[in-house]
Amino acid sequence: MNAVPQAVLQQRQDVLDSLGRHWNPTAALMLAAASRPVEQSASGTEVISEEGDRFLDLAGSYGVFLVGHGNPQVRDAVLDTLRTAPTVPPGAVHPATAELFELLTTILPAGLDRFVLGCSGAEISETALRAVHLARPERRKILIADGGYHGKTLGALTVLGQPNHREPFEPLGSELITVPYGDAAAVREALADRSVAAVFLEPVLGGAHLTVPPEGYIEEVATACRATGTLFVADEIQTCLGRTGKMFAVEHDDVVPDILLFSKALTGGFIPVGVCALSSEVVAQAERHPLWHPSLLAGSSSISALSVSAATAAIREVVAKDLPRRAVTLGPRLTEGLAEVARRHPKHVLGAPGVGFMAGLRTRNPSVELLISMVMARHGIHTGHSLNEQIDHPVLRFYPPLTITAEEIDRVLAALEATMTWLDRRPRRLTDGITKLIRRQYQLPSWLVLKLSHSKMRVDW
Repeated sequence: MNAVPQAVLQQRQDVLDSLGRHWNPTAALMLAAASRPVEQSASGTEVISEEGDRFLDLAGSYGVFLVGHGNPQVRDAVLDTLRTAPTVPPGAVHPATAELFELLTTILPAGLDRFVLGCSGAEISETALRAVHLARPERRKILIADGGYHGKTLGALTVLGQPNHREPFEPLGSELITVPYGDAAAVREALADRSVAAVFLEPVLGGAHLTVPPEGYIEEVATACRATGTLFVADEIQTCLGRTGKMFAVEHDDVVPDILLFSKALTGGFIPVGVCALSSEVVAQAERHPLWHPSLLAGSSSISALSVSAATAAIREVVAKDLPRRAVTLGPRLTEGLAEVARRHPKHVLGAPGVGFMAGLRTRNPSVELLISMVMARHGIHTGHSLNEQIDHPVLRFYPPLTITAEEIDRVLAALEATMTWLDRRPRRLTDGITKLIRRQYQLPSWLVLKLSHSKMRVDW
């Protein structure tokens, strides 16, 4: 790439100054250190920087842009609704909501036929918690997986499997039982005394821990839940709408959970919205609570016709283009390619977990993940850096739009091979040293962070 013009650098500096003063000084510093360009536009599988450089987007905002950036069908649906009735007064229902609900019954596992809408994945996680506590009022325990992620609002923190985010706010409302992800025996043992209200579980563990469970694991968990009267909440916020090769990842095990959560990809990145899908049986159990009132399971009042129209259009795109099938047929080109990279470069990569178009590289330490991400950006590829410098072996994620082509995947793998060849020439002690630095980055002076990163940005906030 060519040298960045001074005018562009100044524009980038102005953006960082504003972020640093009014939003998140630490995040702004990290963006400055990485010399990350400001994204100006996006289309399909590409994002375009303010100086016109094009990047293949393999980060996908961790699964949001499943149907591609700026999908024309979703955009048209949003614009049509914007021109007619983008919202309705409180107490009224827009016809687009009914259309979305009818469409959901055609794609969800049979039996999940009651829906509550929210503005985010964290919000619908809290909706699920409300349903669980209403339906199982005599039980206060919740079982989660170590490393699981269900949102960071205060209620969602109740079921977060990442203690560093949860502990500053404890004590929280529920009694947590945490088990290793993928260990069905640990789940059975924890549920045996019938004191657990619900299991919250991602069918594929997401985030920096990306882990595909052993075959049959989800089915074993669902069976243990049924045997003990425990509710099974499947968090498909990252895995929904074909990402793993099925419309929903629980379908790999032919499992129907009591509650299923999905968001992220649901509107193609246009407007945030999430769905908490419940079985009628769970709702009926909640309604038997002595303090039941319909408002206790009501959705967000902020949901607009724009969001439900976008969701309907995005789902229709997934179905019309059979995107889950693309994840089955084309996904292995990516997952097997990443696995081959891991085999050729064991010095810095420990493995390549993945299923469908939900894939990644398990790196030897956080600095390896950072360096791969930075060098891939120089090759015009954005990857899903976990931004988690505390865990030992974070996974650099590759979550492309399901519209990606074989040629684009080959370009990614070629850039990755060049990146790993470059990195393998560096001694392991270098990445060990950088890891120590980035784990202390929030204690280092800002000027030193920028100097070590060879950044041209300034800290003016």
